Amino acid sequence: MMIKGILATEAHNLSPEQWVNIYELSTYQAEFYDCCQVKDLDLDEPSEYGLELIEEGTVIEQGEAVK
Repeated sequence: MMIKGILATEAHNLSPEQWVNIYELSTYQAEFYDCCQVKDLDLDEPSEYGLELIEEGTVIEQGEAVK
């Protein structure tokens, strides 16, 4: 799966109100982890996560990744 986004370590460059899908990264895959606003990010190891920006107005279900 190819995801267009940034590493969670760069979250400070985003607006606190921005919604993001969070993916846990490994060598060969990215697995959906959660969805939240940047201001609510609370990750133990940000370097192990990627963020995919969600366009404003996109409707998401809890636990569902926007593709």
